[in-house]
Amino acid sequence: MPDVTGFGLAWQAIHGQAGRVCGFVVRITPPMPDKTPFASMSFDIRFMRKGKESALIFLPEPYHAPIGLIIAHWGNFERHFDICLQALIAGEVADGGTREVQLSRQFKRRRALFKEICTGWLAGWRPEEAKSLCQIADIAGDLSWKRNLIAHGQYAYTIPPQSSLATNCRASDTESGKEFSFDADTLVKLYHDISHLTADLVSTFKVFGHVEGDFHTMPDAEVLRTYRETVHPWNPNPKKRPSPVDGGGPADG
Repeated sequence: MPDVTGFGLAWQAIHGQAGRVCGFVVRITPPMPDKTPFASMSFDIRFMRKGKESALIFLPEPYHAPIGLIIAHWGNFERHFDICLQALIAGEVADGGTREVQLSRQFKRRRALFKEICTGWLAGWRPEEAKSLCQIADIAGDLSWKRNLIAHGQYAYTIPPQSSLATNCRASDTESGKEFSFDADTLVKLYHDISHLTADLVSTFKVFGHVEGDFHTMPDAEVLRTYRETVHPWNPNPKKRPSPVDGGGPADG
């Protein structure tokens, strides 16, 4: 079996009490309200300077945090994707291949190379994993253009007559004409999709390759268990929501 090693990448089991992982608190986020945001821009008075002008981004504040998480999760995915790709290249060469590659900065080209090695070399001795990795690469291709528009596009929204609401929020590329319309749920789902894809990539690669370094995951089932069994204002069970006596808001039911 060829030796495929991805340096800088590892599986580390995570254990801890409900709501706490390796010293970090797991934040339970309430369901996103189905509410159209107001048209707004956000500035911090501490950093405003006399004589300066501030560039404006037409993006309502409720979308700021999810967009930041999309960019952070995609950066995490690409880092692990590149580690796996470099390991595949090294494994193919160690198995007698003669590929000489200078990795492109464009994810589209690196993704094509990744699939080429999976179908042309890995499939010969790990067909199931090769197929799974190609599927992961295909999903990444669909997510990447949305992330690219979020990270590099131009933001805009529509304000209906006699209104202050920001409707049809979107990010667009004026050169290609591509446009990605979003609301809060769309953005939150996007970074969750990227997070799941990163875990799928690493777990699939680990079936046949040795990986080292830091990589942390937590089963969704454990997060959901924490959500259902701890006391917090959004617990689906009204009996487990904090009462006024506990210092929380009014309890339902």
